[in-house]
Amino acid sequence: PKDRVARQALAEVYRRSRDWTRARQQYARLVQADSTNGRYWARLAQSALKLNALEDAQQHFARAHRLLPRSADVALSLSRLYRADKQLAAAQRVVDTTLSYRSRDPRLWRRRADLAFEQDDLDTARRAYRRTVAVGDSSATALRRIGMIDVRRQEYARGRRFLRRSFRRDSTHARTTLYLGIAHLRLDHLDRATTYLQHTIDKVAEGAITRAFEHLGAAHSQRGAVAAAVEAYKTALRLQPGRAEVYFRLATVYDEHYRDKTPAARYYRRFLEASDASLPELRRYANDRLETLRPTLHMQKEDQP
Repeated sequence: PKDRVARQALAEVYRRSRDWTRARQQYARLVQADSTNGRYWARLAQSALKLNALEDAQQHFARAHRLLPRSADVALSLSRLYRADKQLAAAQRVVDTTLSYRSRDPRLWRRRADLAFEQDDLDTARRAYRRTVAVGDSSATALRRIGMIDVRRQEYARGRRFLRRSFRRDSTHARTTLYLGIAHLRLDHLDRATTYLQHTIDKVAEGAITRAFEHLGAAHSQRGAVAAAVEAYKTALRLQPGRAEVYFRLATVYDEHYRDKTPAARYYRRFLEASDASLPELRRYANDRLETLRPTLHMQKEDQP
């Protein structure tokens, strides 16, 4: 359409229906017609971002930011792209500019704090996190970061207060309990330190690290690196005892690669004790192997001095 109002309406229809290719085309024509309209540039940038055209999105958001320096949404989008591109100083300048207009926006203070934290500017980061909390964002993350900074600066009692507030809002984050454990350790509260540090270990073990060791064991086993496979599986079990499938994998490694079948039988039995009906095929295999190995195990026992 030749009418700018009609083209704007059409572009908005495409944007709301998430037809980002057509939206991008229409907003590109709109900025050609009016290059001083920051809203058009922001919409064009959003469309490019949705289409994963990151370089174009960054350029368009930069143009929108120059025209709309008061827009927190534009500043946050542009600073996010700069941050992802490791241009932390540029991201900081964008946020600072918009903060000069919108000094009570907690999202901007949080972004300012995160950028300073990532650059290890702890003094600036702490002030910005405190400001974040003061203007309305009392999230667990902001409180945790304040506490972490205090602990790193050896302000253990003060850090503990913020970390406890963070823990009350979210007790699942491992870094909160880790730094609480460190703070209590430095304050000679050994029982509490032990509790928080053990909680941290348990949380980490429940996450990706145990699965990583399990998959590492499988990779070593397939490569024929038997000792490394056994060590990886045993590490997974130390992190998370009772993980049924790891007992099974460990049993099969011993079964396939070692003449002494006693360890294989031991881990098959532990697998059967730890597993439930959700693994019927593995349970059937383990029972069959134990039955098959019975004569061998009997002979090995008789051969022992």
